Amino acid sequence: MRIGILSDIHVDINEDAGQPVMEGLKAAITSKGIDKMLIAGDMSSDYTLTLASLREIEEDTGVECLFVPGNHDIWNENHPDITAWDAYAWLKAHNGNLVNGPRSLIGDWVAVGDLGWYDYSFGSPAFSVEDFDRMQIDDRLWQDKVKAVWGRPTREMHAYFYDKLKRQLHNLRGKKIILVIHVLPVQEFTVQPPDRMWSYLNAFLGSAQYGELALEHGVRYVICGHVHYRMQKRIHNTEFICNCLNYSDQWIKLSPEREIDSVLKVIEIK
Repeated sequence: MRIGILSDIHVDINEDAGQPVMEGLKAAITSKGIDKMLIAGDMSSDYTLTLASLREIEEDTGVECLFVPGNHDIWNENHPDITAWDAYAWLKAHNGNLVNGPRSLIGDWVAVGDLGWYDYSFGSPAFSVEDFDRMQIDDRLWQDKVKAVWGRPTREMHAYFYDKLKRQLHNLRGKKIILVIHVLPVQEFTVQPPDRMWSYLNAFLGSAQYGELALEHGVRYVICGHVHYRMQKRIHNTEFICNCLNYSDQWIKLSPEREIDSVLKVIEIK
């Protein structure tokens, strides 16, 4: 089975910039002979567009998309009256949303995943928890503060996702696991070396606990996104992959077709 891996597609932002990423993505899925897609969040900043985009990919390529929401997918930017919980729940309408539970792939292989959140563990110890809770440094506001309204403390949200994944991984012992989360599971994938601003903002990129959980359970692959980097790292027998499409002004190639074709990673399992 050939599995395509991508995150941070940001359909709305990129297409507003005149980049038809959907056509480029569908073409790459077809040309690479992909059997199943894994999308690690941030399809768009509107849950309705995210659902429509996932449906379009599946209908036009015939390839199922397994997906976890990213922080952008649950934003209330275009729906100011909803909470993050509302968007998170409505995204469950997509059958391949791993929030709904693990999915069998082929043989003993299974995909499990969720959005994940952050616990400030990647931030500099020079800042306090109270500093991080403000989600603002100088004039830079981390937008989750106002657009991802959970109604719970930030570190409590991390614990919610961590505990859910821990239970699922415990029940999947003996399986070959692909873990999909949006946030970062290892510090090496954060902005390094961080300047003063990123020594603060790294706090909102993920949690080392997700990586430790994956290693504890012998997960084969951990797929993530969020940081707008493209990196890969093996720790023991676990391959960590961060494979973000990113905003078009961060691309290396000049066209969405060439950028997506070069970025879309494929792993093979059997």
